[in-house]
Amino acid sequence: DDLGFDELSMEPVVSKAGSPEALTEADLPILFDQYELLAKDMLRREKAGHPITFYHYMIDLAHGPCIYKRISGCGSGTEYMAVTPWGDLYPCHQFVGDPDYKLGDIWNGVTNTELRDEFKLCNVYARPDCKDCWARLYCAGGCAANALHATGDIHGVYEYGCEVFRKRIECAL
Repeated sequence: DDLGFDELSMEPVVSKAGSPEALTEADLPILFDQYELLAKDMLRREKAGHPITFYHYMIDLAHGPCIYKRISGCGSGTEYMAVTPWGDLYPCHQFVGDPDYKLGDIWNGVTNTELRDEFKLCNVYARPDCKDCWARLYCAGGCAANALHATGDIHGVYEYGCEVFRKRIECAL
């Protein structure tokens, strides 16, 4: 019943459609059932005095992220960057090694300002598909890397990820 963990974070696999590890629409009912079971188990543990924390269920409705973070998300490529052992700068760890997404290096700083500016515009309002989503200010339009890997565009919408995210928010609430 208990492996000794009191904090947990898990992410569903994001990969190109057709990859053997790729999750599909057929996996959603099982995934959703597991999220609901986890939420129920967390409530049971809380009542028993042995709570656990699941990162994706942590929502502070009273003192949550500021509106800027609710719109822009993680800040990849602008407030947050990955640095390789060779000093190369990328918008986040998921872009490392892709020459199209190299921002610069630690010696010269951000030299690909056009790419940086593209990431500045990567927010919930830049994604028309988010316009009517009830969860848009919880996810800020989603992950740019996931969007790129799923749609070929950092401004795209990874709909499968949206469905999973909405379920996690529903369970958290």
